[in-house]
Amino acid sequence: MHLATKAGWDVSRVDDSPVDLDAGECGIVDVEGLQYLVRQGRRVRRTLYDDVGGSPTQRPILGFAAWADPVLSADSIIS
Repeated sequence: MHLATKAGWDVSRVDDSPVDLDAGECGIVDVEGLQYLVRQGRRVRRTLYDDVGGSPTQRPILGFAAWADPVLSADSIIS
């Protein structure tokens, strides 16, 4: 919300919507009339430097990220 507001968008939180915190859902926001479900989880590729074997090695891992998916309804789909 902070970055979208800073970029000039009119953003507000939708408080009356149910979210599944165990599935990584953080909440729903309204951005100038469009609603988005904010999620967090392992999605960003990072490099881990590991020296467990005695010498430094690199291996890819997934780090945490936050992103927003549009909330779609039957009324919003054009066929």
